[in-house]
Amino acid sequence: MKKIAVVMLLGMVLGLTSSSPAQEQIFFAGQELGVGARAMAMGGAYVGIADDYSAMYWNPAGLGQMRRSELNIGFSHNAMENTATFLGQEFDSKDTFTRLNSIGLSFPIPTYRGSLVLGIGYNKVRDYNNTLEFEGFNTRYAAFQDWVAPTYIDDDSGLPFTTTIDDSVYQKESLYEDGSMNEFVLSGAIEVQKNFFLGATVAFLGGKDEYNLLFDEADIYNIYNTPLYETPTIISDLDYWLYDQTITSEFSGTRLRLGGLYKLGNIRLGATMTAPTEIRVKEAWSEVQKEYYDQEFYDDEAYEELTDSGEFEYKYREPYAFSFGGSIQLINVLLSGAVDFQDWSQAEFTTEPPVGGTKGEINNVLRRELQAVTKVRLGAEVTIPIIDARVRAGYFNSPSPYKYATMVPDMEYLSAGFGLMLGRQAMFDLSLVHGTWQTETVDDLTQVKTVEEKTFDKLVGTLKIRF
Repeated sequence: MKKIAVVMLLGMVLGLTSSSPAQEQIFFAGQELGVGARAMAMGGAYVGIADDYSAMYWNPAGLGQMRRSELNIGFSHNAMENTATFLGQEFDSKDTFTRLNSIGLSFPIPTYRGSLVLGIGYNKVRDYNNTLEFEGFNTRYAAFQDWVAPTYIDDDSGLPFTTTIDDSVYQKESLYEDGSMNEFVLSGAIEVQKNFFLGATVAFLGGKDEYNLLFDEADIYNIYNTPLYETPTIISDLDYWLYDQTITSEFSGTRLRLGGLYKLGNIRLGATMTAPTEIRVKEAWSEVQKEYYDQEFYDDEAYEELTDSGEFEYKYREPYAFSFGGSIQLINVLLSGAVDFQDWSQAEFTTEPPVGGTKGEINNVLRRELQAVTKVRLGAEVTIPIIDARVRAGYFNSPSPYKYATMVPDMEYLSAGFGLMLGRQAMFDLSLVHGTWQTETVDDLTQVKTVEEKTFDKLVGTLKIRF
């Protein structure tokens, strides 16, 4: 017999557990919650505040309000928990990640009138964290029949082997994903007239997403035990099959964000526009299949291993994004609100996608299945003069960009935090963002619906020193 290569990444390259075209998932992978503990504690309702280093992300025009230089450094700790229901049983998995969230400097330039403020920094803006584990006795489907047997061809007939291994196997699956999208930013803001500021940020994007899926199924009750020599073109002697897939994606691109901010007494109004952003993706994948049989299968062995690997490179473009917001200071209470708008039906691949159809076909699917979304953000901050501290809380929602699918559901987040002055020049801010949502998926290995209850917590601590 001889082995032939089979392309198994179709529908899996960007997310094995997708029930919709896989290429769409790249637009919405990960969690983008923002930069800066203060802003995040206020639900990201910061486009109408933006008076510290994090303005480079939320609204670069806000930098123009700063009268002193600011050194910023922040760290984040993420916790992802997933409770998966598979074949009537619940399985918990959890993972944690700690990373640098931001580091940078903003500094005013002396001017005759008005203000000119520049900024430079590094921010981690999106997290690619996911985990999933489940197992069970599947009486409906065995992946072996579609993933292994067709890779063998009978030398005499030229026909692929068949198998009777089509159900009643014990399946176990674990998924791990880790990575981030980062940006190196250059920003500037100017006060073009009294209390009216304009600003811009150029962000050079980079990052990596590492995805690993491990799946195995076993004939634990020895249901399939017919040796090959008794049925020469039927594989029916499986003991254990393992599938191991790794995908590493590297991202790069350039993003331009323009902003404006106007101060009217104790009220501030802000707006930003983010230009369409083209992202280049370099993707390397590999897969290993290991097959174990009860008896000698061929070449006097009861074991076989298949390996395959490859690389892809493609580009996609995210559409225009707009944000509008405002804030009002009432004695020791600061209230803020914002809305973010982005029409995802205008997202598109600018080169041929790696698998699953041509650029035109996939872009037509995007226009048909995606929609415009509006995020609502609310935040509040209370200053406590006696201890020179601030207490914060916030809320924001993230509607699904899909018209019908449940792969990317509506999400809601609650946030809270505090800030504490450390002397006259430094402040320490801490925030916690908490989100929960549910997804329903059917992957190609189990053919069984898996319901996932996900919880994502992000703790961010930021130290700001002004001088």
